[in-house]
Amino acid sequence: MSAWAVDPWCSAGAQPALSFEWLPKDKAEPSLGSVRIRDANGRIVQVLENVENYREDSASLRTATDFNNDGCPDLVVTSSMAAIGNESVTAFLYNPRTRRFELSAALSAVGGLQLDSRDRNCVTGDWKGGAQDLYSQRLCWSKGKLVLESEYDVSPRYNKEGEFQCFLHIETVYRGGKKRERTKCTKEF
Repeated sequence: MSAWAVDPWCSAGAQPALSFEWLPKDKAEPSLGSVRIRDANGRIVQVLENVENYREDSASLRTATDFNNDGCPDLVVTSSMAAIGNESVTAFLYNPRTRRFELSAALSAVGGLQLDSRDRNCVTGDWKGGAQDLYSQRLCWSKGKLVLESEYDVSPRYNKEGEFQCFLHIETVYRGGKKRERTKCTKEF
């Protein structure tokens, strides 16, 4: 029986079967607290404790994306945001068997977590080290585990006198247990 048939959270109709409420631990630290999850009848079905929520509100709790392609939306909370725009998240995958959200350390480790627009079985992430320093990665689900498929890194290179030489582009692909890396240095970012 599919998850949709037994669990309204996983329904194709996308009717809100659960609601999510941010509860700060206290006023002194409004970004630390818990997420209270209620069913359609208003009954509390789960509380996720000791969660960091950079945005400090219920509206920022993201529940519209299915990050592991199992037919059930998952929960993502922005835990921190750097001034340069790097976003760290805490991701919880919905488990239709237990009807509970479970912390995913693998997804939580992906900076700037997004669902891959080309393949719903994959996620992407990106991170800035500066205005001209960028790292991105693509990870895909395989046998229930998140596996790194590719990385891309670009950063400026300077000579001993501190003069710009080029942007070093490193593209790494992982397939069949092997790593293939291509590098090039260009004047273009």
